[in-house]
Amino acid sequence: MKKWITDHPYFWTSIIFLIIMIIGWQMLYWRVENFAFLLLLYFIVTLGIRLDDISRKIGGGVGNPRVGSGENENLISQLNDIKVSIRALNVTLKKMMEKIEKEEQ
Repeated sequence: MKKWITDHPYFWTSIIFLIIMIIGWQMLYWRVENFAFLLLLYFIVTLGIRLDDISRKIGGGVGNPRVGSGENENLISQLNDIKVSIRALNVTLKKMMEKIEKEEQ
């Protein structure tokens, strides 16, 4: 369950903010300004979650206390991504070399 929660943080954030909006609308009689402020907070929190995801991907999990089988799968998927990127780079370099050779002839 915890893995599913950490894999889908946007879903849980959206549900929490939706519940807050419904409570504010039904019980607290919020006006448009209150909803606009809550929407601003939602975007700030969502941006924070996204930046956290990006920093974890860049950092490679440094300082991450979770250790388990998921870490090996994450490492393998990162290595596969690097492999695909290198292949794409090689194709691009080959095309550039062929173009340069044609221009020289």
